[in-house]
Amino acid sequence: MAGSEGMGAWARRILVAACGGVAVASCSSPPTPAPTKPAPPVSVDRHPPTTPVEVAEAPSPEPAKPAPVPAFAPRFDPPRPAPPKVEPTVRVRVGTRLRQPQSFTCLSGDFMVSMGTERWTAAAPLRVAATATGWQVTAKGGPRSFAVGPLELRPIGKASLEWDGAGWPGVATLVPLPEGVDVVMEVGVEEYLPGVLAKELYPHWDEDAFRAQAVAARSWVLVEESRWEGRRHYDVTSGESSQAWVGHTRNPRAREAVAATRGMVLVFEGGVVPAFYSSSCGGRGANALGSVTSNPNHDIAPVRSGDQPARTGCCESSSFKASAHYRWSATLTAATVQQAIRGYGQRNGFPTWAGIDLPVAIKASETASNGRPVEYRLSFKERNPVMIPASRLREAINGGIPGEGGSRTLKSDDFTVASTPKGFVFTGRGFGHGVGMCQHGAQATAKAGKSWQQILERYYPEARCVRAW
Repeated sequence: MAGSEGMGAWARRILVAACGGVAVASCSSPPTPAPTKPAPPVSVDRHPPTTPVEVAEAPSPEPAKPAPVPAFAPRFDPPRPAPPKVEPTVRVRVGTRLRQPQSFTCLSGDFMVSMGTERWTAAAPLRVAATATGWQVTAKGGPRSFAVGPLELRPIGKASLEWDGAGWPGVATLVPLPEGVDVVMEVGVEEYLPGVLAKELYPHWDEDAFRAQAVAARSWVLVEESRWEGRRHYDVTSGESSQAWVGHTRNPRAREAVAATRGMVLVFEGGVVPAFYSSSCGGRGANALGSVTSNPNHDIAPVRSGDQPARTGCCESSSFKASAHYRWSATLTAATVQQAIRGYGQRNGFPTWAGIDLPVAIKASETASNGRPVEYRLSFKERNPVMIPASRLREAINGGIPGEGGSRTLKSDDFTVASTPKGFVFTGRGFGHGVGMCQHGAQATAKAGKSWQQILERYYPEARCVRAW
């Protein structure tokens, strides 16, 4: 369904609130624009969120019983979408579970505020507060109440909406939830992407690295838009759990890269490639399946990086090699590791993990063909060892260290572990999950004189770059 509104954007939002001919792309390139002042990139990983699990029924005459909850992400395995013929919109959650009233302005000075068939032209600034009976919207001309449900704020004209100190292209929808209010921007993919590139890459990086990133980001978001259509009130977030997004940007290199690759996506066997990417692979990539996705439809050659040879001439450039990300180390006590894994096991329903003893050794028990660990073996003094997938061990430790929830203590899941009197010394490589394109590697490849098409061929082998719209 990617590329169409299906049941319609409004009907889609109501549902969630109530329940809670392709041509090969051109290879021409316009001149390089002037670089802008550097700002550090933010994004590391691209993980698909988890979804509710369906309940299976036992055969009659026994009463229906719930199916066991899966160990990790409940299974929802949609096929990869075909390239859409028309540019779709994407719903980006930019704020979540907000409790306080929110203020909105726009350069045009007026909003169309709507809910269902009710319309109100209101002069900015707007102050929107959720109430027990719906919404209280205060505009320059006075207040107005709206019933419970998603509330749409559409700037009149083409002006960006100003909220939370930034400009956001598109139309805002405020979605009431038991925990607060979500702010979701619905924006065309081509207007969305410049704000992704402006956040994901250093502004001074090469034009071809930007163009490769534009195609990868466009492909990835199309798969997510297709996955979540009609299933929840947003497709992606504006943070690192999806693609980092700054909203409106004037970054010339980001805007030029999106315009130069307009409508171009990666395709494999008729479906759009979920073009995962991360900051640095450390020299060897990871397979998407089991690392960042549980969908077997994503187990395809373009994102099976762990089956590719170890990479040379990638992210080991002198500037990046000198950073703390290409090679890194961290020391943690055995008690810290134990507490982190126990907490993760308790939160996610793993009784074995929730009750582990103090580990005495951590070693890779399975590796990909390029040598990157896929699974780790935790050994103990007086009990059987426990096997934990590499990505989950990193997730558990980074999310379970007291006072460091969501930390980056382990920068990737590619590491070796040595036992010392002070605890475990983790020595790792790279920054992020390592699936698909390595951003620092893409820049190094561009600096070596390769085109953006050659960058994509390197990191997504067997995928074709096509123009969808």
